[in-house]
Amino acid sequence: MTTEAVRNEIIPVDYAEIDEFAGRVLAFRNEQEDPTEFTRYRLRQGVYGQRQDDAQMMRVKIPGGIVSAEQLEGLGAIARYAPLSKGHITTRENVQFHHLKLEGAEEAMRILGPVGLTSREACGNTVRNVITNPSAGVDPTEVFDTTPYLIAYVRYFVRKPFTQDMPRKFKTSFSSTPTDDAVAPFHDLGFVAVRRGGQIGFRMHVGGGSSIMPREALPLYEFVLVSEYLRVSEAILRVFNASDELRKNRMMARIKVLVDRIGMDAFREKVEEELKQPWAAEPIDPSPYIDFDYEPVRPEIDEALSAPEDGPEVYRTWLASNVQPQRQRGYAMVEVTVPQGDLNPDQFDALAKLSRRFGNGRSQLSAEQNLLFRWVRLDEVLDLWNELDAIGLSLPGANEITDVVCCPGTDSCKLGITASMGLNRAMRSAIAELPLIDPAVRDLHIKISGCPNGCGRHHLANIGFQGAAVKDKDGKQVPAYEVYVGGEFEKGTFRFAKRIAEKIPSKRAPEAMKRMVQFYLDGRQGDERFNDFVDRVGPKSFSTVLQDLKEVAGLSVETFDDYFDWERTTPYKLERGEGECAV
Repeated sequence: MTTEAVRNEIIPVDYAEIDEFAGRVLAFRNEQEDPTEFTRYRLRQGVYGQRQDDAQMMRVKIPGGIVSAEQLEGLGAIARYAPLSKGHITTRENVQFHHLKLEGAEEAMRILGPVGLTSREACGNTVRNVITNPSAGVDPTEVFDTTPYLIAYVRYFVRKPFTQDMPRKFKTSFSSTPTDDAVAPFHDLGFVAVRRGGQIGFRMHVGGGSSIMPREALPLYEFVLVSEYLRVSEAILRVFNASDELRKNRMMARIKVLVDRIGMDAFREKVEEELKQPWAAEPIDPSPYIDFDYEPVRPEIDEALSAPEDGPEVYRTWLASNVQPQRQRGYAMVEVTVPQGDLNPDQFDALAKLSRRFGNGRSQLSAEQNLLFRWVRLDEVLDLWNELDAIGLSLPGANEITDVVCCPGTDSCKLGITASMGLNRAMRSAIAELPLIDPAVRDLHIKISGCPNGCGRHHLANIGFQGAAVKDKDGKQVPAYEVYVGGEFEKGTFRFAKRIAEKIPSKRAPEAMKRMVQFYLDGRQGDERFNDFVDRVGPKSFSTVLQDLKEVAGLSVETFDDYFDWERTTPYKLERGEGECAV
């Protein structure tokens, strides 16, 4: 292992675990492993079964989305080895590889280890990958840098015995900014940086999540000192883990269900009772878990710098949407727009080189499926854009309407109902026809999930699409989407989107999006924002412009295309398998 890899290793790599995985795969192939127990074990190792026979998705756990140049090269090596020749950035700041064999997952683990990465506990009923705002540590508005505390949290709970088979998965966020840019209310447990009287700590939110029962995580405590947050976190996890009632129904075994059922006050009482137990007698000091060179800095810049503005028009558009000054003088954060979160092997390698040349050898993945360079000199921004343009990653519009977020859908997921990746490509083509010169249009977020689970975060979108299926009058199946409007997750505002229409055939979803945007433009008052318009006219009013799109009269020459999902050549058939999220 190189020196760089040792510094970069947030989760300690255990090569004995890889050897054990190889042995148990062999035993499974020889029918010497109980299939149910092997599945649970496999998931803890970050390997998830796909809808295709004998195909696996491997999820690389990347805490905080923090990835070094060497790690990008390691991910590129796996992408080169993987059947699809790509890696996929997820909304949890992980990277996934699809269509691997079980034996291929072992080989991928051996590529990851030397660069300080692992897939340990990226799946299963464990503490999943912890996300943060990618600007943590360099954000001009942040309360304090929460990255060390994120790292301590990850290291403290990984491989902990009681977190290996909890009632269900457990998702966490850390926000360094007062506007909570990592969206604590969307999580099982969310931390938001707070400073009080010279002391630093967190507002701790508990009980959030989306899927079939969206719930907002409300504050459990308004202020918990950094010297206490691990102890309180463990109490929360222990209360969750001890809930036998949740285990009776794995599909409803999220902490949001427990909090919703008993109420926050009763849940707080359980946490405080747990804090009286012998294990909690002493504070848990986070400092032993923070031995990590997480932010190599570049030299201080004394002179005033500015980004060049004499490049082509598309560069100037990109400069306005993808480049923000960071807290350190003369440096910028540069967001690389990654369409659908997909990177090919050459792009992984090129980004590694660019992070060394223009940044500090580090970059961070985002929940919007992009990648952020930090510590880029302002006077080198045009040079960086030219290099990104050469590898097909110079698109403007990061976190704008053109930057559509989606999950893999039926390309690989057992739970997928629709081909969300194909719709993403079609949606971006349709968006190009909108009046993008209008800032109110550019500011919209469109998100797509291939099923109700919401991995594309459609519940947070201004306009969201949730995969579904519908039958025509003859009982033939048509791929479809339920439509949502009015979600929000930025600038300290949080709310879930509301469903507005019955199912719309998948092939009509781009037209539905265009109509909804036009409905807003035609009816807004002055500079009224989209969500304010939704509040004024009501979510259901959008149904009036979608009514004819919902009708599925039956198979005919005119409707023939509706019976095929995006980028599919065979008629649609709902084939949703048994997922492993609740195993």
